[in-house]
Amino acid sequence: NGALLVKHPELDETPGKFPGNKGIYCRGYCPLHPEVHKVLFDLIDELADACEAKAFHVGMDEVFILADKDCPRCAGKAPADLFAGEVQMLRDHLRKSGRRMWMWGDRLLDGKATGIGEWEASTNGTAPAIDKVPRDVVICDWHYEKAQNTLRYFASKGFDVVACPWRKQEVALQQLSILHALRGDRGTAEHALGVVQTTWCGPEAFLRAYRGDAAA
Repeated sequence: NGALLVKHPELDETPGKFPGNKGIYCRGYCPLHPEVHKVLFDLIDELADACEAKAFHVGMDEVFILADKDCPRCAGKAPADLFAGEVQMLRDHLRKSGRRMWMWGDRLLDGKATGIGEWEASTNGTAPAIDKVPRDVVICDWHYEKAQNTLRYFASKGFDVVACPWRKQEVALQQLSILHALRGDRGTAEHALGVVQTTWCGPEAFLRAYRGDAAA
């Protein structure tokens, strides 16, 4: 479990379920718990203030547990409504301090309709939230194994978007090509902000790669 649910197990969407996290990828907090945002907002504000940030990335990727049937608050509710509501809450809080919200875009993509699957897109009903969240949120569109034309989808919905590759050069170049195409289209040009290069390794491996070490 992440530190949030270790320190605050009462915020768990599925308290008492999945002992040892067996059979699940990760847990999630209950977005309707009356105490959850007191903790989240304190964490966000402390980090943003310490970094003197003008923008804040809230994550929101890989949400696999939401609207759990055993949650007394979320059971029976539409996952898209819960997800959109949480995006709205976080965005509104950041806006009070003049900060713009950034987030991963995978939960706003339909993994079945697009064929992208359950990791880089959603198969648990959150995708319709794309039409319910504020358009001033910046979408970080991550694809690591294969470039997808989802940058255009987000831009066509009115979102500013950044392409987010990882360690495959050919994927990064393809995503960059899609971004350039967006900038050449009057309808989407203003939404194509650029590229955010992700890294999911320790600092040593990152620095070796940054220096161009072939062994990285």
